[in-house]
Amino acid sequence: MVGKRRAFRLRHAAVCMAAVLTLAGCAGKPEIPYDHSAETGVKTIGLVTPYSRGPTIVLATTVGQSFGLIGALIDAGMTEHRNTAFTGLMESQNFQANDYFVSCLTADLKAEGYNVIVIPAARPDDNFLASYPGSDQKIDAYLDARMQFGYIAAGLGHSNPYRPAFWTRARLVDGQSSAVLMEDTVMYNPLGAPKNIVTIAPDPSEQFVDFDTMMANPPAAIAGLKTAEAKSAEALANLLR
Repeated sequence: MVGKRRAFRLRHAAVCMAAVLTLAGCAGKPEIPYDHSAETGVKTIGLVTPYSRGPTIVLATTVGQSFGLIGALIDAGMTEHRNTAFTGLMESQNFQANDYFVSCLTADLKAEGYNVIVIPAARPDDNFLASYPGSDQKIDAYLDARMQFGYIAAGLGHSNPYRPAFWTRARLVDGQSSAVLMEDTVMYNPLGAPKNIVTIAPDPSEQFVDFDTMMANPPAAIAGLKTAEAKSAEALANLLR
């Protein structure tokens, strides 16, 4: 039983880090800029509900990394604890990160002059959809997004505070030909120095010296996430300007 629990925690740790690094890995992929001069005829966008695993609270450098398997098990358990605790914090504030992002992005796209129809879609994984649901309204193109959100601390100590983070990889797909009209990545508070993406620096006023301080102030923790999502949605909409 102990062996199974250890295996589970290692898998869970891998999944948590994959959730963060999947979109970060997209930074190496070339972007496909939207051709503003082309007569694409895109007036109505079907905004497909994005995929997300839930909050990911990342402590990028830990003491446990120096202690092999035992350290990895400890880190996995702590990561699981932080993610679960933060999920509870979101629930206590009635905050749905996916819904908030869709709301922000809808408003920003409308401000750019597009008609927007939100298209609910069930996703089996974090890949782009292979095909898009039909609609009783004419949709010129589908905006398909994958997202991850949470908080990141570069390490331990007061000099490495937790800051909100948001990552999204999105593409615009022609509703008739399925041609990809735009594909890019937006990262708020990115890890490292990624290339070929739109990066947004975090608001320095929205940070927490440690995880416990963040958990003790749920409204401020949610406010930080809202800023990250709103700024990311604005940047994504600007790619279609």
